[in-house]
Amino acid sequence: MTVCVRFRAIPVFALALLGFVTTHAAADDENRMTGEGPGAFIVEDGKVDPNTYEGYLVYTRACMACHGPDGMGSSFAPNLIRVVERRGWENFAGTIAAGREVQPGQVMPSFADDPYVMGNIPNLYSYMRARGEGGLGRGRPRIIESMQEQDEEKDEAAEEASAED
Repeated sequence: MTVCVRFRAIPVFALALLGFVTTHAAADDENRMTGEGPGAFIVEDGKVDPNTYEGYLVYTRACMACHGPDGMGSSFAPNLIRVVERRGWENFAGTIAAGREVQPGQVMPSFADDPYVMGNIPNLYSYMRARGEGGLGRGRPRIIESMQEQDEEKDEAAEEASAED
């Protein structure tokens, strides 16, 4: 079976993300549970860090209709948990940005024109890794309380700083 990858024009912000992809691909294995970069996640008692939670939100908005609940796949789209395990960060991010035509009539669309998805590919990747490697169960995760408070404090500080400008 031949697999063809279909590329199309990608906006500048997508190219910048892909530059980030190639720069940080080697760090993938160093971020199994914690750390920084794509694929980093924390799972404690079924709860996750804020970035992994954001990945869940992106997944439910942009991916679940085709890839099924919790990344488990469907009759026409693959299990993304296995894709993350087999293909890694660079391939995962590149496919989301550029799309892929597996065979005629079976197409993964490009999300290059969707800034919400493009800006959250690392979070989406973290969510998929947490599902596959981190023991995160099915369904909507909750955020680790202490991390949620820190995240809310950062958001408030950012809002105050932008209001002053």
